Amino acid sequence: MHRNETRDPAPERKALDERHDASVLPPELVSALNGEHLEAHADEALRLSTVSADGWPHGAQLSVGEVLALDARTLLVAMWPRSNTAQNMLRDARLTLTLVHDGAVLEIRAHASLIAEHQTDLDLSVFRLRVERVDVHRAKYAEVLSGVTFRLHEREKVLARWREQIAMLRAHAPAR
Repeated sequence: MHRNETRDPAPERKALDERHDASVLPPELVSALNGEHLEAHADEALRLSTVSADGWPHGAQLSVGEVLALDARTLLVAMWPRSNTAQNMLRDARLTLTLVHDGAVLEIRAHASLIAEHQTDLDLSVFRLRVERVDVHRAKYAEVLSGVTFRLHEREKVLARWREQIAMLRAHAPAR
């Protein structure tokens, strides 16, 4: 999701942004969220914004251990079932995922649908997110280096739980 570069990639990135199909996730992001790179992205958060019952935006942070990209149009997310975010997605399926990718802020509009409940020992719910639109926000004068980050207190224990959650999410992927 984040990438450090020493040269100025602005012209190539602008061309890529102009060619990007706004209805799908960029291929590099699909790869970053395929469940195979948990350690590399363990400190990065994705901002999930839903619509609360009173009509205001409600924000939550997701880790790469709670998101699995099935393809460029479909994500699965593991969610605490009694969280405000899960309740908001059940009531109003509209949401936005926001993250930093390739020097820009990506804003991913999607619709959520509940596909499973009571998963893993944590009793998680699984939502399928159908990507509707991907907007790339890039400044001509600057590169976005990071979004929300965090430090895991018990890294190995958390990574093990995330691997279990990703395996559970994969079990809900349609057969190909």
